[in-house]
Amino acid sequence: MFYLPTPTHENRLQGVFDIGLQTAIVLGESTGELGMTGAKQLQAEIRRFTGFELPILRGESRDGDIALLLDAAQKEQGYRLLITPQLVSVAGGDPRGLLHGVQTLRQIIRQEGCCLNGVEIVDAPSLSNRGYYLDVTRGRVPTLATLKALADELCFYKQNQLQLYIEHTYLYRDLTELYRLGNPLTAEEIMELDAYCAARGIELVPSFSCFGHLFELLHTKTYNGLCELSCADTMPSTMPNRMHHHTLNVSDPRALPLIKQLIAEVMPLFRSRHFNICADETFDLGKDRSRTAAEKAGERDYYMGFVKELCDFVVKKGRTPMFWGDIIRRFPDAVAMLPKGTVCLTWGYAPDESEQSARAMARAGAAQYLCPGVCGWNYWMPLLRSSYENIRRMSSYARKYKAMGLLNTDWGDYGHINDNTLSLPGLIYGAAMAWSEKPVSFDALNEAISHLTYLDRSGSVVGLLAQLEVETACHWRDLVRYKDGRQGTLSERPVEWTADVQEHNVRRCNDALAQTMAELRQRVLEMDTSMRERLQAWTVAGEGVRLWNLTGAAVAARRIDQSLATALERWFESYKRLWRATCRESELHQIADVVSWYADQLRP
Repeated sequence: MFYLPTPTHENRLQGVFDIGLQTAIVLGESTGELGMTGAKQLQAEIRRFTGFELPILRGESRDGDIALLLDAAQKEQGYRLLITPQLVSVAGGDPRGLLHGVQTLRQIIRQEGCCLNGVEIVDAPSLSNRGYYLDVTRGRVPTLATLKALADELCFYKQNQLQLYIEHTYLYRDLTELYRLGNPLTAEEIMELDAYCAARGIELVPSFSCFGHLFELLHTKTYNGLCELSCADTMPSTMPNRMHHHTLNVSDPRALPLIKQLIAEVMPLFRSRHFNICADETFDLGKDRSRTAAEKAGERDYYMGFVKELCDFVVKKGRTPMFWGDIIRRFPDAVAMLPKGTVCLTWGYAPDESEQSARAMARAGAAQYLCPGVCGWNYWMPLLRSSYENIRRMSSYARKYKAMGLLNTDWGDYGHINDNTLSLPGLIYGAAMAWSEKPVSFDALNEAISHLTYLDRSGSVVGLLAQLEVETACHWRDLVRYKDGRQGTLSERPVEWTADVQEHNVRRCNDALAQTMAELRQRVLEMDTSMRERLQAWTVAGEGVRLWNLTGAAVAARRIDQSLATALERWFESYKRLWRATCRESELHQIADVVSWYADQLRP
C-alpha cells in the first residue's frame, strides 16, 4: 500500500469492507464546510475508481456506511481512520484533521477499489504549517482554473497553505501603466480563489513585493524616479535586468506611502491573517540615489528601517507580517527590531544546503519557516533529485530548530519555462516531508508518486522524469543572457558560455535523453488512460532539452543549421499550445523572442 504522506501509525486488521449499493457517506454533526468538501471528494473518488454513486447524508451512521465525524481525542489536524468489515470511519481532531483523513481514504480507494482491507491509521502532522509558494509573475500567470486545480492537489497531499508571488501581475486600480503588461490577476479572481482554498482547508496568504523585485513598477514613467537606479527610465525590460535591478529608493519620501497604499488595497481580498511583504534581494540598495542616506545609517539599519515600517503597518492592520530572510541572515540579531511574531522565511535551495541560516535565526529568537524548492527555475524539467535532497535537509532543519512550518517554493526566474504540471513531484516531496518525520528514500517516494499520482502500475515514470533535465548541456539562463548581451540590452557583462559547450558532451547528453524518452513512452502504457495526456508535457520538456543542447552547440561553433532552426520553431508551436492550456498569454512573448533570435542565428 502506498501513502502520500506516510501515516504516523498503521495497524493492519482482519476482514474486508465492501462498498456497495447500500453504502452511504454519512457526515456527523459540526463537521462544517470542510466535512462537506471531504464528503464530495470521497464521493467523486468512489465514483471514479469503483463505479458506485454513493449518497451523502448527515446524522447517525449504520453498518455498511462510511462515517465522517469529529473526535476530540485526536490531535489538532490529526485523524483516526478505521476500516472494518462493518464500517469505515474517519474521525478528525478538528475539521482540517477530518479532511486530511479523507485524503488517506481516497488513496486507499484509488488502490483497492470497492474492497477495502481492514486497517487502523492514527495520524497527525509533525509540522503545523505546510505550504506551497508559486511564482505567478516572472513568466506564467496561471488561469483561475489552473490555480483551483493546484488547490485540489495541495488538499490531496495534506498541504494547508498557498502563497502566490506577485510583483506587477495584480490589477491595481490606479497603476494603469502596468495594465499594458496584460493578463493580470483581478480582485474578483483572488477572492474566488481564496474561498475555494478555504473550502479545502488551505490558507491563501497574500505575498506581494514591497521593496525589491519592483522592476516594472519602477520603470514606468510615473514611478521611475522611485527606483534606486537613476537610469531606470532607459533600462530595457529584459529577463536578466528584471532579475537584478528592481530596488525601491526608500530614502524618497514618496516610497513608503505608495507601498502602504498598495498593501492596503490587496490585503482585504484575503481572509488570511498573514501578509508576506517579501523584501528580498534588494541588490541595488544604497548604490545610487540613496547612497548618502544608506552610508549614514549603515546597511543593517537602512534596510531594517524600511522593513520595520512595513511590518508595523501590517500589524496595525491586524495581520502577522512575513518576509524573506536572505538579507537579515547577515545580521540575525536585527530580528529584535521587528514586531513580535513576525515570520522570517529562511530559504536555501542547494541539495547540500547548510543549516547555518536556520540555526542563526533560531538563536536570534526569530519565528521562522524553512523554505526549500522544487528546483525547476531555469530548467525545462525540474531537477527532481536536487529538489528531494534540498527538501529533505530543510525539513530536518525545520524540526531541529522548531520552525513553524515548511514553505516549498516554485520560482519563475527567466520566464518560468517549465510547464506547471512538471513541478508536481517536487510539490509532493515537500508535502510528504513536512507531514511525516519518517524517512522515505528518493526511489521509494518516486515509486509512490508514480502509483498514486500518475496511476502507473510500473511505478517507474517519476524515476524516468528525474533523468530528463540531468542531460542538459546548455542552460537556459546562459542562453538568455548571451542573447541579451549580443543585442546590447543586458545591463551587465554578457555571459560568454560558448567556449564551455563541447560537441561530444552534447551528443552524450542527447543519446542518454533519447533512451530515457523511449523508455518513458513505453511506461506510459502502464498508466491509467486518464493520465496518459501527461506525456505531452513530458515530451515537450524532453525535446526542449535536446533542441537547446543542439542550438547551444551550433551557436558555440558558429555553425549554420537551418533544419535545426525549423525544428526549434516547430517545437515552440507545441510549447505555446501547452502554455495556453493552463496559463494566460502573460509573458510568453519573452520566450518567443529568445526562440526567434536563436533560430535567426542558425540561418544563413
